Amino acid sequence: MNKNRNSLITLSVNSRNFMGHILIVGSTGKDEHFKIDSFYKLPKSFHPFLKKTIPISQISELLGSEWDKEKVYSVLTHHSVSSVHYSYGGRAPHVAYGVARLGGIVRLITTFGKDYDLPYPGFFNGGYYSHLARSNVGMKLAIVEDSENTNNLSYEILNSGVWVIMNKTTSTISCIKDQDNNEFFIIDDVDGASGVEKTRPVPEAEFESADLLFVTSSETPFMKSSILAARKRNIEVIVDVASYGVTEDYVRIMVPNSKIILGNNNEIKQVIDLLKLKDVNDLFTIGSEYPYAIVLEDKLNGLVEIRYRNGGFSKVGPVEFEKTGNAIGCCDGIAAGILAGLQKGLKLEEACRIGLLEAYSIWKVEGVQEGMLSLEELRSIYVKVFGGMPF
Repeated sequence: MNKNRNSLITLSVNSRNFMGHILIVGSTGKDEHFKIDSFYKLPKSFHPFLKKTIPISQISELLGSEWDKEKVYSVLTHHSVSSVHYSYGGRAPHVAYGVARLGGIVRLITTFGKDYDLPYPGFFNGGYYSHLARSNVGMKLAIVEDSENTNNLSYEILNSGVWVIMNKTTSTISCIKDQDNNEFFIIDDVDGASGVEKTRPVPEAEFESADLLFVTSSETPFMKSSILAARKRNIEVIVDVASYGVTEDYVRIMVPNSKIILGNNNEIKQVIDLLKLKDVNDLFTIGSEYPYAIVLEDKLNGLVEIRYRNGGFSKVGPVEFEKTGNAIGCCDGIAAGILAGLQKGLKLEEACRIGLLEAYSIWKVEGVQEGMLSLEELRSIYVKVFGGMPF
């Protein structure tokens, strides 16, 4: 590999025509799994962050001045009941991989660190980049040597969807779960490469042949710019709200420009509160055309509720999950299934069925991508749960 300063690498992932592809934007991470005895045995400073994400840059602000990164991880190690292990992380690559596994045409915009192809213990298919490439996730990759010096990059690098930041590592997402499935997360927004997305310009060329944009709420300045770039080209937008870094400025752009908004009840409530609205139906008053639908995800009960702009309402599920593994990533599976279904021309309700089956499969295993379905596996499980097959 040529590692000259700001050198460009373009890899042909596959020979398919990318017209009509889904463009997926969001941060990549490596998931670091801590299994602890009990969330409620942790110091009380942690308790407000159940099912939430703590950025490392805000540890002292959120937990108290006596807390720093070293103290937090010392406490987690003390309460651990098994060894730490890694898995592929980051909602955007999870969703891209899930769509590709189902035969969808997808391209990824994300940011790795210098360890972008290092096979961490627990990675089931080698280094992250090669794993995604083998799985037919479309990527155009460029090397950026210095995260502090991105002002004079070439046109080719600026328009490459996947950046490798050589003075950073791929962002670590610590996934902490106790024996009762209580969970919270810590994201490294200091040494992690995804922090570059706070100021990274949108790779405009990646949008030229896309039909659909999916964004996650990771580094919201980049997400907001991506949404606006898509709407400028009349590309439909689907957003998974998630929970990290969501701001009022972001949601005021995101809500009226998104055709479909996904999220669990807490995540959607966060948007409602930021906009000072009363309930989920008020979200339809923010824009003149969008959102078209709000999808409320309940991974605990295997259920999806859909609220439509015209006042319509539908419910998909429940699907009874086998909770033998880990709930982390179930919502990524729901998003991947919905996107794959919509790309195949299915109605939203049918696409949500696929999403629930992805979540069902993910919860049976430890990790996220380890549980994502192939097209053949989906067909088999769909017949068993719903009967028939929509495609």
